[in-house]
Amino acid sequence: MTVQTRYAGPLDTWPADRSILPAHTYLDQAVYETEVREIFQGRWVWAGFEHWAGTPGDSRPITVAGRPLLLARDKQGVLRVFHNLCRHRGLVLSEEPSTRGRLRCPYHYWTFNLDGSLCGTPYWDRTKGSAPDDETRDRLSLLPVHHATWAGMVFVHLGGEPEAPLTDLLAPLTERWAGVDLTRLHLAGERRYEIQANWKLPVENFLDFYHLPFVHPQVGPAAAALDIHDVALSADIVGGCYPRGASGKADKTEVPLPRLGDGVPDDFLERQELYALFPNALVFLEADWFQVIAFEPAGPEATVEHMAVFVDATAAGDGFAAARASLCEVLFEVNDQDVPILERMQRGRRSPAADHNHLDPHWDQISARFQVRVAEILEAAGHG
Repeated sequence: MTVQTRYAGPLDTWPADRSILPAHTYLDQAVYETEVREIFQGRWVWAGFEHWAGTPGDSRPITVAGRPLLLARDKQGVLRVFHNLCRHRGLVLSEEPSTRGRLRCPYHYWTFNLDGSLCGTPYWDRTKGSAPDDETRDRLSLLPVHHATWAGMVFVHLGGEPEAPLTDLLAPLTERWAGVDLTRLHLAGERRYEIQANWKLPVENFLDFYHLPFVHPQVGPAAAALDIHDVALSADIVGGCYPRGASGKADKTEVPLPRLGDGVPDDFLERQELYALFPNALVFLEADWFQVIAFEPAGPEATVEHMAVFVDATAAGDGFAAARASLCEVLFEVNDQDVPILERMQRGRRSPAADHNHLDPHWDQISARFQVRVAEILEAAGHG
């Protein structure tokens, strides 16, 4: 693990009047398509939440890197991810969440179980009640997608066999959070946002600790933003730690929420930790709650953002209902305040003057790590 308060890297050598990522990389369709192909189709990416298909028989269509996928929880409770296409003529199989336990294509009524198996093919050989042989039936099951789950989230890998399991990539963070039990999460609240901004800006804003006292004055004074350590756990996990962030803010709930598991160390009671998991999951942890802001790029200037707040499973009852609602109100308000800022930054990228933005080495060092990560990928793809 590397903890640092100053980034010894691009900001030391980059001209002060230049951005690491030029303005056109937030606007250009060709750049966007390269990012979708090289970033979102070629590595582990956030795809959804486990609770989107939380009960056996549930299914929900999702989109990752422009590709239609399907979350499904079969009769045995196993969560699966499939390409959301009927195996007959390639029709998108599902367009709405369902609890029916099966999926039926509206074109020819081919039907699939939620384990992916084909179970219905009307008039297969043009006779009533006919069906394919077992080998053909097995061959025509829904096509699976590499997936893994962690902390209530579902991640997928669209680029063939993953170069490493998700657990390996997350290891620096899971080791750091070893005392927190993220298998005990209970959903407290969730919102969906449609933001007119490039997908990179929500990440950069999340890693921008400078703006907190000005855009979100309710979270504390400017002095609180000075008390943070920039943390780079790996090239793909960067963020920060407020050693006294939780204790320095007003209580979010009147009734204290239980800790996330019995192993949360006492020093975590005062800490806040927030990390960007490259490319599209932003996670925020305190001892008694966990927040995710994750997103789907929807175009060069459009992003669909999903925010979810989780508490410990022991806080799921009516006795904590007011506390859960109060927590969500506070956290959603912060995100609501960020949306117009993101959209104004996006509009600013349309000016040629945006290529002369000044990155402040005292504040922007951790955001620069994210920008460099993207820049390296774009350069390798020929967008030097």
